[in-house]
Amino acid sequence: MKKGTIIRNHWAGENNPTRFCIYLGTSGRYVNVLELANGKLQRGQYYKSTFKDSEKFEIVGYTQGFDVLKNDLNSFLEESE
Repeated sequence: MKKGTIIRNHWAGENNPTRFCIYLGTSGRYVNVLELANGKLQRGQYYKSTFKDSEKFEIVGYTQGFDVLKNDLNSFLEESE
């Protein structure tokens, strides 16, 4: 799985805003994600062992947001050279 993958959490109910998250990577035995809660992005974590269950955590897409951020930073680096 790569950074920016959008995941559907089937444990979260239909009215739960954290039912979708964006994969950020792993750290030790945890998977780090971005979730939307109360209209704000917040960091979340799940156990790797739980996150591997594709019936509970389903890949549904990919965000281009990280690519946009990288391109923006690269444009500034290129200007300064």
